[in-house]
Amino acid sequence: MYQMPDDHAQPQEREVQARVLLDGQGNEWSVREVDTPQAWAHAKRCLIFSSPSVVRRIWSYPREWARLTSRELLDLVEAPTER
Repeated sequence: MYQMPDDHAQPQEREVQARVLLDGQGNEWSVREVDTPQAWAHAKRCLIFSSPSVVRRIWSYPREWARLTSRELLDLVEAPTER
């Protein structure tokens, strides 16, 4: 018979944080961290930057990203990607 694991075995969820910021052209971006359990994912979590016309996924970012300034966050999404 299957036995449910106790609560101590459950992974700790990180608090979902979100930020809204404006770039230099006045575009509003919503930034949030999400789990990425999909097989194609590059990491277990990523940052999603979304504006009315664009969505970008950032795989490499500091754990304490929510403490970054708006400029530092925008630098993450504007940095050239490795190909």
